[in-house]
Amino acid sequence: MTQPLFSLFDHLADRPSETRSILDAPSAFVDGLAAQKFVEQEAVRFEERFRQILEALPAAVYTTDAEGIITFYNRACVALSGREPVVGRDKWCVTWKLYWPDGRPLPHDECPMAIALKENRAVRGYEAVAERPDGVRTPFIPFPTPIRDRTGKLVGAVNMLVDISSRKEAESRQQVLLNELNHRVKNNMQMLSALLRSAEREADSEEARHVLGDAAQRVAAMAAAQKALYDLPSPTHFEARDFLDWVCGSARQASGERASITIESASGQLSNETAMPLALIVNELLSNAVKHAARPGRAASVRVALDQTGDGFVLCVDDDGPGFDFAAARRRSSGLGLVAGLAAQLGGRLTVERDLGARCIVRFAAPA
Repeated sequence: MTQPLFSLFDHLADRPSETRSILDAPSAFVDGLAAQKFVEQEAVRFEERFRQILEALPAAVYTTDAEGIITFYNRACVALSGREPVVGRDKWCVTWKLYWPDGRPLPHDECPMAIALKENRAVRGYEAVAERPDGVRTPFIPFPTPIRDRTGKLVGAVNMLVDISSRKEAESRQQVLLNELNHRVKNNMQMLSALLRSAEREADSEEARHVLGDAAQRVAAMAAAQKALYDLPSPTHFEARDFLDWVCGSARQASGERASITIESASGQLSNETAMPLALIVNELLSNAVKHAARPGRAASVRVALDQTGDGFVLCVDDDGPGFDFAAARRRSSGLGLVAGLAAQLGGRLTVERDLGARCIVRFAAPA
């Protein structure tokens, strides 16, 4: 403040009238200088408090200018990235290398912070992985946000990088437990199916063998559905094609040479909660088709389709047998009654068409 004050006095020495007016109000002049000094001191104290707050945060925080050059970073940034960024030189990110969650390299000029500055907008909903110079990788979620002046002009950006390593480790442990649970359930179902098959072979009554055989096949179908859920990557959904592959594979083993089962089409994703009832429906319709269409010396030809439509899914099972009357068959077939009940459970209904054979159709809604 000394040099500017001397310059002011030099200026006033050349202008006596202005000097006289200021000297007539010395208190106002001094008060103005004091107020300016107070504002400057408060600004320095505020900046220092703000820096202390950012340093205390457990998340990595850094700022850049409008060109993406780093202007500030806290110590959590160093812990995350494993290096000291160079203020005034490093651009966009404080991290050494970046990757997408699937392992693909993420160029620094395409990272969320770069997008936020280039497009002058906050970027949300991304995950990335930072690699330290020592090779350690840390998954994180970025929150880049532009900083604008009073006119709305972009002057920089602030980014917070939240380490989600603990969350990922918890998810991984949860997935291991879920896989173990699915594996045990599948094995128990397969064991139960084997026990029922053994009881079927040892039964003296034809009716008992029929009941035990149906029960064994139903359990096998549920085990196949559980196998499909266990092998698929998504914890909440499954692909129609993968599902039919497993359930129809189980039906082929049960029917042997009595039938040729072909998957004509399959499309869409279904919620896991539909897996068990749908597996039982497919199994019952396939068993029914083989039963009615197979003849001595002639294998039944059965076609299956499961496709997503505009408002749900359609399951079709066709055979080349003589066909049957649905109303009459339902009264004497517990299997068709089971299918109708399970279809209602899925919010749908079973219909049967009779043409060159039997065509069983189940339309049901896609669960939210």
